[in-house]
Amino acid sequence: MLKKSNDETERSDSSDTINAMPTKELFIKILTRDIELIPAIIDLVDNCGDGARRIRENRIGAKPFDGLWARLQITPEQFCISDNCGGMSIDIAKKYAFRFGRAHDAPAIKHSVGEFGVGMKRAIFKIGNQFKVTSTTINSRFVVEVDINEWAKNLDWKYDFSDLQDETKFPLDSVGTTIEINKLHDDISNSFKLSNFFSELKEELQMKLQDVVSKGLSITLNGIPIESEPLVLISDKRLAPAYRELSFPEKGKNPVKVKLFCGLGKSEEPEQAGWHVFCNGRLILEGDKSEVTGWGVEKLGGIKIPGFHNQYNNLRGFAYFDSDDPGKLPWNTTKTGLNSDSSVYRAVKMEMVKLMRPVVDFLNKLSQEKKDAKETGEEGQLDKIITESKYAEIGKISTRETFKQPEVARKQVALGPLMQKIQYEIQYKEAQKAKSRLKATSWKEMGIKTFNYFYDAEIGN
Repeated sequence: MLKKSNDETERSDSSDTINAMPTKELFIKILTRDIELIPAIIDLVDNCGDGARRIRENRIGAKPFDGLWARLQITPEQFCISDNCGGMSIDIAKKYAFRFGRAHDAPAIKHSVGEFGVGMKRAIFKIGNQFKVTSTTINSRFVVEVDINEWAKNLDWKYDFSDLQDETKFPLDSVGTTIEINKLHDDISNSFKLSNFFSELKEELQMKLQDVVSKGLSITLNGIPIESEPLVLISDKRLAPAYRELSFPEKGKNPVKVKLFCGLGKSEEPEQAGWHVFCNGRLILEGDKSEVTGWGVEKLGGIKIPGFHNQYNNLRGFAYFDSDDPGKLPWNTTKTGLNSDSSVYRAVKMEMVKLMRPVVDFLNKLSQEKKDAKETGEEGQLDKIITESKYAEIGKISTRETFKQPEVARKQVALGPLMQKIQYEIQYKEAQKAKSRLKATSWKEMGIKTFNYFYDAEIGN
């Protein structure tokens, strides 16, 4: 029989029971290794958004989260996030909020972003070694303070309340949750000393949290507001995007509903080209140009899509996956990528490829038109339509089932002899001398005069 070490605690009276309890140190390292710092911080803000959804799920209007806020205060010594999004009840704290993993009987929040039950704990462990959580509802308040290094030495996985007030009335303006993290890890503290870190964090918050910000949740980073730019596509009816709605399953409880848009955006924003994928409003992929969204796939459903090239900088695809049960959505645990093995996503990817193909064909034609325009010096008709088109928010734009190339009037060809364009390259100095000798005012005129000179001398009438 194996001898048990002195610092272990019996978990069973049976002498032939093997202790397979994981160590907290291993658990913490594994949990935090799979996520980078900025996604971990965004997970904490996601929790604020879920709180807003919980208390405002029945509010109707364009800005259902008006009046609610989430505030990030970050220094090299401390990380703090606070909100006024309803707070956590003592019962939720005891049974669910601090557990590692989502309990099967945990209360559901419709359209929630939190699914796996690890976001808050993982983010805290990622950032520092000491935390304090204070949460107030209209009739309860609790405080949990933990030194993670000390907690990790104990085999007990429980936390203790350092303050607990139940069945007590609290003013509405005190309702909310605050998480303070101290004793920051050295690499985290060093990141918080870098100005470019805050620029990157701000950009990620703007991109990833467009949904809750657009609904009125006020998010600030060290006092600076996080604003959301609306997503836009070309609104000209001749260039209206393709649109498709899907549901998996078509009937049943908590289906995954999907909305797909594929059309044209601004070519001067190449980083935005490709597919943008959202799950319950959270941006999972931004401007993806890989095989994950169909690019460079040899054949999918009989359709071939080329690898991404800069001539496709206008292409924009938006895929929105929504479900009241977040467990059905095709995202990974860190919400930084897709679960490509998801049967729902595989089915949707086929539809994404179908919507892409006509847009790719149009952009191929546009690319050829631009090449021709360089020779003629005249603006192409397709390019002119794009240049003159205005942009509109996705939710306000007219759509159609399939993107179709706009019909353009054929250029009238003047009656006369069939003409042939001739091109050749010669050294610049020699060309300059010939142009001067011929008294030509342009390279085109010089070319015509040199041809005429040869034709008159060698062929004649």
